[in-house]
Amino acid sequence: PAEQVKVTYEAEDTDASWNASSATAVVLNGTSIEVLGGGATTSGSVLTITAAGGYVLSGTLDDGQIIIDADKKDTVRLVLNGVTLHCSNCAPIYAKQADKTILTLAEGTTNTVTDGDSYTYADAEAEEPDAAIFCKDDLTINGSGSLSVTGNFNNGIGTKDNLIVVAGAISVIAANDGLRGRDSVAIKGGGITIDAGADGIKSNNDEDTAKGYVAIDGGELSITAGNDGI
Repeated sequence: PAEQVKVTYEAEDTDASWNASSATAVVLNGTSIEVLGGGATTSGSVLTITAAGGYVLSGTLDDGQIIIDADKKDTVRLVLNGVTLHCSNCAPIYAKQADKTILTLAEGTTNTVTDGDSYTYADAEAEEPDAAIFCKDDLTINGSGSLSVTGNFNNGIGTKDNLIVVAGAISVIAANDGLRGRDSVAIKGGGITIDAGADGIKSNNDEDTAKGYVAIDGGELSITAGNDGI
């Protein structure tokens, strides 16, 4: 029989605390973005984060992106503190490079991420990003707030490495897969509702025998899928 997978949840995965005084505040004003602090720059309705640390996002972005392009050793925490993000032709949240991105859903907040039904790929050769929330490296979701993701183009939430869900009320509607982590998907807790045109939860690394697994260690799942639930 196959050996049972034991997932190690690191302290930074389970820690949903954040300090407003030390974090960079990002205020989304429809078609513009205001940054109060360092580590990020803006160009119209695109925010680019280039340094490790915490970034607290609030407000509405009508048609734009949050891009993370930091060092490969950096951990970037995005605190979603009541945000509505939409991008008509790409991923509203796109972690191009970092060691890990942590999405913390602030207590008592509702957060919404939606994309359009066609993309202009940032990486055309790799056809990426391909999800409304997409990370090329590790992604962790924690916090007690809520997150609603609609992937009209392809996947809802996707990562090329490990996807960890620790907590939160998460709803995903996706044209293709709901949650997709190439190396792994691990769920420690939270309430997750998925409506997917293809697979609900998927890990698809078939090259490394230690990867390509889905681990359910807790939480409540409700999955409707056109193909496999998990």
